[in-house]
Amino acid sequence: MTKGLSSTVGNAMKVLDVLGRSPYEYRISELEKKLDISRTSINRIIQTLEKNNMVIRNPETKKYKIGPFAYHLGCVYLDNGNYENKVVEILEKICDELRVSSGLAKREGDDVISLFSVDNFKPFKINYVPGTFFPMNRGCYGKCLMAYHDRDRVKKLLKGKKFKKICENTITEHHELLKEYDQIVEQGFVLSVDETFPSAIGVGIPIFGKDGEVKHCVAVSFIKDNNYKEKIEESKKLLFKYKDELNNLIP
Repeated sequence: MTKGLSSTVGNAMKVLDVLGRSPYEYRISELEKKLDISRTSINRIIQTLEKNNMVIRNPETKKYKIGPFAYHLGCVYLDNGNYENKVVEILEKICDELRVSSGLAKREGDDVISLFSVDNFKPFKINYVPGTFFPMNRGCYGKCLMAYHDRDRVKKLLKGKKFKKICENTITEHHELLKEYDQIVEQGFVLSVDETFPSAIGVGIPIFGKDGEVKHCVAVSFIKDNNYKEKIEESKKLLFKYKDELNNLIP
């Protein structure tokens, strides 16, 4: 691959990466502000991506978003895992029994990404859409899957990284985060309380693949109320009820 082509592909991936993050729709001018890429190059990239249905344009807002071919690729990725229908069925059972949001995330290399989400009982959506990437310092998915990741690799990822305190209990110090990872592995579950936004509660458990490695986490989320501690225990109990089934199901 020539240097020019490699640079173009790399810039296209940067554009897609931004479009894959909230608010999931951007004008060309907004992409230019977020990326160290010229407007001319962004226009050329967007035109190519739009031609191939990787992105589509809203004619009213003039904003671009991920298109149907990108969705197709995501579906192929999930289908290759060969466990979508059964996992969603279990997530729906958990959601129905607890009246919470539920979901499953996976670690791919050093990235943690949401695969499935069920959110039937909330007045507003508190779960993350499939395809969302998660930070390593807050929330059930990021903390749990990094806790079971290779520790030397995790320390390298932390080196030079600064975390912003976005909520009361967001962990920002590296030593506190490593201590949190140790606790997650020791107790076999993860909690997130007021880490991502106020009054958000998360409870999750690691899912062991057939190779004994943890690359998946199933979690529930709900809004904090006066009985949230009891609901945490109830959530843990139900998650552990389905743990063996998920362990056997997920590759």
